[in-house]
Amino acid sequence: MPMKEIAMHENQQASFDAFPSTAPRRLVFPAVALLLAFSLAACSTGSGFGREAGGREASGEHGGAGEGSEGAEGGESAETGPGGGEESATQYSLADTYWSTRAGARLVLNYDAATQRFVGTVTNVTDAPLSSVRVEVHLSNGVELGPTTPINLAPGQTADIVLPATGQAFTTWGAHPEVGSPGASEPMATFTPGFGNWAAVNGVNLGIENPGHQMSAWYTSQGPQISLDAAPAHQPTHAATWTGEWAGTYGTNSAIVTGAASVNVALGPNAPEAALTLRGIPTLGTLAWDTMPVSGGRFAGSTMANSQAYDATGQFGGSNQAGVVGHASGPGFQSVFYGDKT
Repeated sequence: MPMKEIAMHENQQASFDAFPSTAPRRLVFPAVALLLAFSLAACSTGSGFGREAGGREASGEHGGAGEGSEGAEGGESAETGPGGGEESATQYSLADTYWSTRAGARLVLNYDAATQRFVGTVTNVTDAPLSSVRVEVHLSNGVELGPTTPINLAPGQTADIVLPATGQAFTTWGAHPEVGSPGASEPMATFTPGFGNWAAVNGVNLGIENPGHQMSAWYTSQGPQISLDAAPAHQPTHAATWTGEWAGTYGTNSAIVTGAASVNVALGPNAPEAALTLRGIPTLGTLAWDTMPVSGGRFAGSTMANSQAYDATGQFGGSNQAGVVGHASGPGFQSVFYGDKT
């Protein structure tokens, strides 16, 4: 029952107790019964309206983006790790690889059963130094390994990670990197990808990654980056289409916009050829790059729009070249694109 209704109930009870004891019982009891009936009816009716009004108030007060504190309370059901962000709920088998970026620290980690250790690397993919970078691993048996000794990483710097798990019996595990002092907030994603298991690179202004394909494209002050190197295993072997999305900025507006993207591969006389199309770009409309030769899964080329050149570079990767990722840019335009084989 709402507090104001409880108070009303208590006030009514007080008024009942205030009847003079000298009043005739034949008058007091009917009066009490009548008042009690009115009280119960008001309580029942008021309770229903109270819940309805309360629901509207909650929606009005906390539904907007400005109520960050309420949003934080709503997220408390998930574990929150020191140094920003929630603990990853994803569980990996003993043969899996963790590959993800948090707060600008990209962690690549797997379990070496022969040595009973978790081994991998953590890389600063941002323009700024990262302080107190550390890694934790959570085993399915409830044991937490780490955190590792905090280290500072310069932009682009990579450090080795080793976490012993000697004598531990477990079937699955989870991990995450932490950055900064305990309790520091984690950067918010700059946009929400609309396809598959792709995610915005956490900690940079514009970037896309796919932990399953273990590939990424993002921007730093040094220009666009692609995490996956060209290699024969990434070379498409048959004609196919990769469908996805581009995300980027145009002109002086720093807000990230998105649109449809596709890469079509045809088998040319000497090598596969890729044709990239980005649609729905503000002012520009559609940009199309045709017949870019593919080598080691990597393709690059230029196209013209409004008498100006726009460059694109892409990379196929993942199991059976299941994914493609890249960047496209030109005067006033900066973007990343990604897609999955359809």
